[in-house]
Formats: sequence, C-alpha cells, structure tokens
Amino acid sequence: MPVRIAFLQHSATDVPGVLGTFAVGLGLEVSAFRADHGASALPGAGTFDLLVVMGSIESVTDDAVPWIGPERRLVAWAVDDGLPVLGVCFGGQLLAQVLGGTVARASRPEVGWRLLDTVDQSVVPAGPWLDWHEDSFICPPRAEPLATTEVSLHAFVQGPHTGVQFHPEVTLAVVEGWIGDARERSGLADDDVAALRAGFDARGRGPDALSRALFQGWLARTGAPG
Repeated sequence: MPVRIAFLQHSATDVPGVLGTFAVGLGLEVSAFRADHGASALPGAGTFDLLVVMGSIESVTDDAVPWIGPERRLVAWAVDDGLPVLGVCFGGQLLAQVLGGTVARASRPEVGWRLLDTVDQSVVPAGPWLDWHEDSFICPPRAEPLATTEVSLHAFVQGPHTGVQFHPEVTLAVVEGWIGDARERSGLADDDVAALRAGFDARGRGPDALSRALFQGWLARTGAPG
C-alpha cells in the first residue's frame, strides 16, 4: 500500500509545486486540500501518513482568519499521533507554534533569493532558497535550529518534523502567480519582482536538486520511501 501524503494549500496559488512532483515520482499517494475552505475541507484522521503544510499570505497569529484554528488543530493532532509534518513558510510557522515556538511580525520583510548557512547540509542544504515572508518565528523548545538569517529562524527539525521559512516548492510559474496576487493586493516593487525571478533558469526551474534533497531527506527521517 503506498504511503499517503496530504498537502494543505491556502489559495489557488499556494501549490505543492516541485514537492508534489517529487512525491508522485516517488510513488506516494498524493492528495491536496484547501485548508482555507475551513474544517470541512481538511483531511480526516486516518486518511494520510505524511502532512505537508504550504505557505499563505495570512499570518498564523491572526485569530480573525477563521480557518487557521481548525488547521492548527489538525497539525497538532498529526504531531500528537506521530505523523510526520513538513511545514513551508506559513506552514513552518504553524508547525513551530504547535511545537511550542512563537511567531511574530519580522523586523522587516525578506523577499528574494539567499544563500543560507546551515548547521547540517544533509538535512537542509545551504541554498540558494527563495524567501517571501513578513513574519518570523522562534525555534520550538525541543527542536534543533538549522538555519537562520538576521531576521528569522529559517529551518528546524524535531524528530520526524521539519519546518522551513523559505520556499523549496517554487517554480517560475508558481512565483509568477504570487507576483500577480501581490500586485492586485497592494503593489510590488519592480526591484522585488526582479529579485524573485532571478533564481530561475531559462526553463523556469529553480534549485530543484536542492529541493529534492531536502524533501527526500525529510522522507528518510520519517521512514517513508524516498
């Protein structure tokens, strides 16, 4: 029976990207759910073995967003039940909250590509990785911090769980969707747009080999095939 992996999205553009492609290629049973559609849209207990929580324009600290509470409870249930969780950006912050860490507004946004110094490159490669976030988070008390910038923690592990602030899932097509959304909301500086596009090759691919290494490393720590 294939391992079942559930991706939680928060909009039409917060997609699994290359992580979903890798999961399919590895023979996992992949499903995606729109967590922003509320509790009834979330996967039920017993329907998945691995959980990946994607990014969002929302803040995990905003209790006025009605779907965040039910999603947080699902992530907490998964952790309590021993189901491995991978959190990406918003997802990493939500996982940090569930594990006892804190999230707050960052001193400044981080938008664009950056190299990261990491404690263990076999777990989180050094990059380049794409950042696009306005919140920062503090490492949960029993987790191991693996990468930081002057603004925020960028990666941690705790047992089978991994949280990252950056976006290993991206392709140029995914980022173009985010750029379009940002321009509709409040505008986006041309310099930021250029910085976001800079990390992709002529075929629209980002650092896929690094993303695959991160994803397969997480799978290996969960005991799933990878």
